[in-house]
Amino acid sequence: MAGLGSGNISNTFGTNVPPISFPGIASGIDYNSIIQKLTSLTLAPVTQINAQISTLNAGNAELLKLNGMLASVQNALTALSDPSIFNAYDATSSNTGIATASGIPSVAASPGTYVIDAAQLATATQVRSATNLGHTENDTIGGVSASNVPLIDSYAAITPSNGPTGQGSITIDGVTVKYDVTSQSLNTILANINAAVHAAGDASFNIGFVGASDTVQITDSSKPIALGSPGDSGNLLQVLRLDQAQVQNGATSGTVTATAGVGGINASLPFNSVNGLGQTTDANYLTPVTPGFFTINGVQINVSSTQNVYDVLAAINQSSAGVTASYNTANGQITLTNKNSGPQSIVLGSGSDSSNFLSATGLTAASGAATTLGTQAWVTVQAPGGAPQTVYSNSNAVTNAISGVTLNLQASDPATPFTVTVSQSSKSLVSAVSAFVSAYNGVIAEINKATAPPLIVQSATGGAHGAQSVGGGVLYKNADVGTIKNQLVSMVSGLLGNNPQYNSLASIGLDMSSSFQQLTANNNSGSSGNSQPISTQTINGTDGTLQPLNVQKLQAAMAANPTAVASLFSGANGIVTQIGTYLAGVTGVSTVTSTKLLGSVPTISLIQSYENAIQAQVQNLQQQVTQIQTNANMQADMLRQEFVASETAIAGYQALQQQLGSFFTSPGH
Repeated sequence: MAGLGSGNISNTFGTNVPPISFPGIASGIDYNSIIQKLTSLTLAPVTQINAQISTLNAGNAELLKLNGMLASVQNALTALSDPSIFNAYDATSSNTGIATASGIPSVAASPGTYVIDAAQLATATQVRSATNLGHTENDTIGGVSASNVPLIDSYAAITPSNGPTGQGSITIDGVTVKYDVTSQSLNTILANINAAVHAAGDASFNIGFVGASDTVQITDSSKPIALGSPGDSGNLLQVLRLDQAQVQNGATSGTVTATAGVGGINASLPFNSVNGLGQTTDANYLTPVTPGFFTINGVQINVSSTQNVYDVLAAINQSSAGVTASYNTANGQITLTNKNSGPQSIVLGSGSDSSNFLSATGLTAASGAATTLGTQAWVTVQAPGGAPQTVYSNSNAVTNAISGVTLNLQASDPATPFTVTVSQSSKSLVSAVSAFVSAYNGVIAEINKATAPPLIVQSATGGAHGAQSVGGGVLYKNADVGTIKNQLVSMVSGLLGNNPQYNSLASIGLDMSSSFQQLTANNNSGSSGNSQPISTQTINGTDGTLQPLNVQKLQAAMAANPTAVASLFSGANGIVTQIGTYLAGVTGVSTVTSTKLLGSVPTISLIQSYENAIQAQVQNLQQQVTQIQTNANMQADMLRQEFVASETAIAGYQALQQQLGSFFTSPGH
């Protein structure tokens, strides 16, 4: 029996978890339960401390949220610092078909109604290429007329196609004719069309070339002409240049002439193209385009032999040459249009050009190009009470007709007068002020919620222990955050600017709130018949927020003295300067204005210092928890050692007692 009280006890102590043991064998006492109970009592303060830590961490999270909301106030101040919002004007045209009107930002205008007697659009300088620079169907290919070789191998300006079915078809005057561009020549296809329409009973129909040219014409002296059908396949109408041509039909006759010849430059083929007969066609150019570069307005444009016209025109448009290049598929003409209107030149080519693209495509004067010089826009305007005056502009955005106003000309009309009404605009200012009010109110409301005291609610049974604390903000009793609110409210409600009439936000339509809602505990709810322990009560006074902007009052102040209103917001003693400078120290970020940065940024911002102080409290409490846990472990170790020692002693006494009992009960004693 000796040692039964200690022989099965673990040697590991101090973890607050009892070792594997069989306590009380000798004494009959469950000392593990006793140790656990005593340890629980020692650790009891940890629960309360952890609750304090949780509250403090929630407070730091709230401070981080407030810092972001204060930064939003700073952003709103940036918009309020823009001088253009205090000097903005609206302009309205009575005839937007001729011209629209708008105020010029940051430029003063004179309100009133202006009469525009006449307006003329500006035009841009254009260079149009010649259109006869490609081979025609009258030229020969390998000694054979191009109009007698398969159409796909001829000098067609638009690449012929049979369409997805592999068999082309065209419908003219209700008669559908099949064709094959890979085996039939242009002459054969035209002859087949004539034969098919004649066979259908229209002997007066004829499709053929105009004289010796390669321009196709259709005439019919007995019925109007109808071209195409939804069921057609291939692109023969496009190849013949009839798809964009004007059809002149009468009651019993019709005629249509192609917009250009069938032949000519093929813009979709590379400059080094070869036809199906193995013959070099050079995209049908009479003078093949050579690789290298050419210049427009001093800007180099590169050309390779594998490019086509569309590639080069795209390179021009993507360059800084200042022109827009386009290609007219109806007549094969290239047009260069100056991006700026007015009588400005387009300078083509230089002595160092290594490609002949400009001359080969007919864009030089020597190769037949035609230049139309741009013209200025002009406007005849009558100011209120003034005489008519004509002003000129290279741009259709005319800024010199009415001071502070841009007239965007849409059409020329030298004979129809219209009016432009100019008035002061408060749209941008109202938007900026409203954004500030929203950001400011958001911060104040958040601080009010975060610092709200808890409600003491009496339970229905009453008594000394019947009251309990309900709600409250995570920063309750945090005087530091309350100071931020007080500073902001003081600035917003204080004197601003330097004008005796407009010297506060209230003077221009921004009043402080005069009442607010507050939760109230109904501790006499039982006697009053009100079963709700908490209700909402309206309190007279201000909670620090601003009421919605009185737009009419702001507009009246702007009309009376816009300089004073601007000073109230963005002057040396204005709301932007005061709050912006203060918040830089609070958030740790300078307030950005239209002209400078406001505020001195400290090494540790005010909000950060508050966060650091709370974090220090958290660390201190965490150390307390660690110390309590250490003390509990030490206490458990000590108690367990003492119980083990007593258990061992009791076991020894019990063994001795057994020995003595055996001695006295043995025979002979």
